[in-house]
Amino acid sequence: MCSELNGQIEELITQFTDVLSAELVVDWNLKKRGKTTVIEIIADKPGGGITIGECALINKSVVRGIEEKQWFGGDFVIEVSSPGLDRALKTRNDFHRAIGREIRVHLLEPVEGKVEYKGKISEVNEGQVLINYNGQIITIPLKHISKAVQIIEGV
Repeated sequence: MCSELNGQIEELITQFTDVLSAELVVDWNLKKRGKTTVIEIIADKPGGGITIGECALINKSVVRGIEEKQWFGGDFVIEVSSPGLDRALKTRNDFHRAIGREIRVHLLEPVEGKVEYKGKISEVNEGQVLINYNGQIITIPLKHISKAVQIIEGV
């Protein structure tokens, strides 16, 4: 699909997630299943906890917007879901939502001699996350993170 259409779709999705004080997290995905165009949207609220009803409202709003603009004819599907507890932390906002929670971080290059840390997020600044690792605060640049996930106890 062309980048102009991708930009228009993202703008439409953002317009409806903003109305609910939700945000587009992870990313949205546009793909084909046979002749059907599928748009997958993962939405959440800044504090977490988007409801099924709110996902349904986003779905209906985006469907209505796409139908009005007639981007795909009649053969498209919108799938809206919440990110789930085990999703990867990617953006500054993802890390900010997880302050006080334990995470596991894998790095692209060593920070203080290590490429993996497990600890609680104590602070998130512009471009970096600070974690409490064994009583020591480690500052990790976001650009050095290859993968980060929240550790879910009891799972």
